[in-house]
Amino acid sequence: MNQKNGNGGDKRPPILQLPTRAPSSLAVTARFGPILGKRFTRNHRELLAQAHGAYAGLRRSAKAIRGRGANIYTQWVGDPDALGSALVLKAILQKLGAKEARILTGTLGHPQNRNLVERCGITLHHPNEGRLPRGLHCMVDTSPPLGMSNTGPIEPVKDYFFVADHHADPEDVEENCRSRGVKRVRHAFVGLPVGSTSAFMAALGAVFDVLDDLGPAGRAAVALGIYTDTSALLHGATALDFRMFEKLTRDEETLDVLDDLRDYRVPPEWLAYRSLAIQGTETTGGVRVAPVGYVRETHRDVIAEVANELMRIEGTSIGIAVAVTERGTEVSIRADSRLLGHDRPRIVRVIDHLLTYAFPGVSGFKYERRPPHRVEGGACVGHPPELRKAWNLGAGEPPIDDALEHCRTHARALVAALQDMKFAKPEEIAGLL
Repeated sequence: MNQKNGNGGDKRPPILQLPTRAPSSLAVTARFGPILGKRFTRNHRELLAQAHGAYAGLRRSAKAIRGRGANIYTQWVGDPDALGSALVLKAILQKLGAKEARILTGTLGHPQNRNLVERCGITLHHPNEGRLPRGLHCMVDTSPPLGMSNTGPIEPVKDYFFVADHHADPEDVEENCRSRGVKRVRHAFVGLPVGSTSAFMAALGAVFDVLDDLGPAGRAAVALGIYTDTSALLHGATALDFRMFEKLTRDEETLDVLDDLRDYRVPPEWLAYRSLAIQGTETTGGVRVAPVGYVRETHRDVIAEVANELMRIEGTSIGIAVAVTERGTEVSIRADSRLLGHDRPRIVRVIDHLLTYAFPGVSGFKYERRPPHRVEGGACVGHPPELRKAWNLGAGEPPIDDALEHCRTHARALVAALQDMKFAKPEEIAGLL
């Protein structure tokens, strides 16, 4: 396996328990060849070796699974890739004898996600109150430890049974687990080189022969996870994403459900959010910053939608949407590094500088690079107690006017940071202005 354990020169045993022995080419071909094709399997042996490791590890752990409960955590805000991955893992664990497996998600921010859960009959449980006591702790489409980054409100645990995630770097996960007191991640598959976790889990589900058990609605949910996380198979999609999407959608009934899931509607309030944000956009060169104002919890995904719309404007290199929510001042960022020539990673340094300047104490830009040129992510700064009290957050009418002016102030600060950078580090922003 080519996954790093993140331990470097540290002699302490790694927390992430990765497969210690790579399977032979014959073993991988024998397992996945009949499902994915022998040539495809040979051409993508390295990735499928990780799926083989997951298959073998879960089979060896069947005794530990049988008769037990399992908690499957997604991010606090569930999305199609996480929910689709969780459905496959739930089916696998139940086939191996799990007494019950629960999908744990805090909230659903996007209308498409709520439509997915309702249309596919997915039962969700609260990540804290709804978890099974003494259940095996699993995570999909996000990495441990719980209680940080995009799982902030979830109470942490010390021991994890199975993790699959295509976002995080193994070394970062190892370091974060060690700093938060995590003892072990028994089956760890993080930093997967795929466009969606659902593609990896679908391949694993295929070899466990559970995809038929999911039914048309379940298969459509997994396919939607691949579809949305790769921007309709246009950005960051790998050969495995394409192959598993094809296999999941071969029957007409699944395709009909998938069409329903893609054809979602948004609340009328979203139009008001987007209109206000676009009208107030601050623009400097190829950088556009839109103040959204106060956004209710059920509408949080509109922040990312605004950032996406900014990137659709010709000549835009960085699109930033700033909003106030119950959690804090949130920033959603989309960027296109093609304007930077050969030094494309430089765009992350530019964004880091802008956020640090405009948001002292920012939690950090949690970004994801989508080859070959897209970068997206976000950050959040919690509200100080005096501001929460002044705005009466969580206990009354939202501070619409104050929140909008707050966002406009930060938008202007981001533009000012860019202007300062133009004089202090002109080489860093070459191609952006």
